[in-house]
Amino acid sequence: MSGLLSVSDLRVRYPVRGGFVDVVHGVSLDIRRGETTAIVGESGSGKTTLAMALCGLAPVYGGEVRFEDELLQTDRKNRLNPDRRRVALMFQDPVGSLNPRMTVRKALAEPFRIHKIESVDPDREALGLLDKVGLGADFADRYPHQLSGGQARRVGVARALALRPHLLIADEPTAGLDVSVQGEVLNLLSQLQQEMGLGILVITHNLNIVRHVADRMAIMYLGRFIEQGDSQQIFSQPRHPYTAALLAANPSPDPDAQASQIELKGDVPSLMQRPPGCEFHTRCPGVKEKCRSLFPEASTDGENRQYHCFYPLGD
Repeated sequence: MSGLLSVSDLRVRYPVRGGFVDVVHGVSLDIRRGETTAIVGESGSGKTTLAMALCGLAPVYGGEVRFEDELLQTDRKNRLNPDRRRVALMFQDPVGSLNPRMTVRKALAEPFRIHKIESVDPDREALGLLDKVGLGADFADRYPHQLSGGQARRVGVARALALRPHLLIADEPTAGLDVSVQGEVLNLLSQLQQEMGLGILVITHNLNIVRHVADRMAIMYLGRFIEQGDSQQIFSQPRHPYTAALLAANPSPDPDAQASQIELKGDVPSLMQRPPGCEFHTRCPGVKEKCRSLFPEASTDGENRQYHCFYPLGD
């Protein structure tokens, strides 16, 4: 599959009293057409900030981003300037992201008016989008507060796909939904991906979702990717202790699968006081002196696997 998005050494930095803090710290990532890539990590790891930066909603301090081989430039506020018709974002809060004074019809028609697309009838397009995500025309005149969580999520999908983007960034796409509705939303995204050839970037802390939808995954810790590659390979044989600990906290649905015995203890350190060396050493059960002072360079297992660990699991 051909490349869609290429991220190289991306950094997002915010000023704080007495200095600055790197929320995203040298991240590199490739997303391909027709594939789903998931970014996984605990709260505060930098996942959502990375998504915002890729959409031009957070300032970029350094690095390079190419979309469909085109280098994205930054504006006066150091924000990337992607073509909003080619890159779409599904917000984490589907109801909160909708204007409470707008009907669903107006919300879905709004992207066509904002981008001054005069070749289509916005109201007719809105009805077509509702049909595409499995909602009837009677939903067009409802307001956000009249929608269930699953219905609001479907409207969010429809709005994100209104201009037929090439890349969809979905931030916690199943947050707040019960298990059955989660499955419906994930199946909808998979169906639309096949129909439209979408590349999808999923931001989540839920590894069961990743297991279900992702072709590739990246594990994020304190703003860095500490392991990334083919999802099935990582699930079957994690190389970084942090990855193994996350998998142990989200056991496989396969009763015959062998669970990792690594237990994830303690809280994620503050970005304001980033530990030296490998940042995970404060929680790692296998920490050695070298880990406390040096951050490991990337190691690879073929083309589909990369990790940062001096003492990887399985060696």
